[in-house]
Amino acid sequence: MLLVLTVAVVAESDPLRTLDRTVRDAVRDLAAGPGTAWLDGPAHALADLGGPVPGGIVLAAAALFATRRLRRAYPILVCLGAVAVVMIAVIGGKDLIGRPGPGESPVTADQWGFFPSGHTATSTICYGLAVLLLGRVGSAAARRRWHAGAAVLCALIGFALLWCDYHWLADVVAAWALCGIVLWAAARILDAAGLGARPPASPPSPSPPVIRSSSDR
Repeated sequence: MLLVLTVAVVAESDPLRTLDRTVRDAVRDLAAGPGTAWLDGPAHALADLGGPVPGGIVLAAAALFATRRLRRAYPILVCLGAVAVVMIAVIGGKDLIGRPGPGESPVTADQWGFFPSGHTATSTICYGLAVLLLGRVGSAAARRRWHAGAAVLCALIGFALLWCDYHWLADVVAAWALCGIVLWAAARILDAAGLGARPPASPPSPSPPVIRSSSDR
């Protein structure tokens, strides 16, 4: 998916441009419709959650907590490596491709482009890594809740970036695809280091019946 989107953006594929513009126009019409103005505030607040400060705080707290519980430095090292890979890929893509944003104003030489979405990538890798680490030290039920919550939050942030007219759909999807690959690799590294998720707790086995002898009666 990431490779396909990157090639399509670089080649300025007509089907992709048509899809992006169709989605942009539909979201703009929805945002300008009656009764939707109240969504502007929450949408901008959600978009801000994709910034490096909130995402970095959540990830740092989760990494320190997991490191303390596991008594190993792997969580911090994996986080640093994963974030570095995503940052290099996002900054490199923005600089080399230089794709204009939804306003379609040309990107000047001193500006970065919009592909892939930095806020989408930041939120996905930070919150994704956070729940990945918390899942290593929590119960299976808690792990499922954390994963579902992170997925919903990242989806809302992606939609908020479209609502605020900050990014094209392809920018957001490409960032999700990039972070999905990095999160998958991070999970495999943690597994290889012996930091796999806790298995579900098994119910206690029933105690064997106590047979009382006649002398106990």
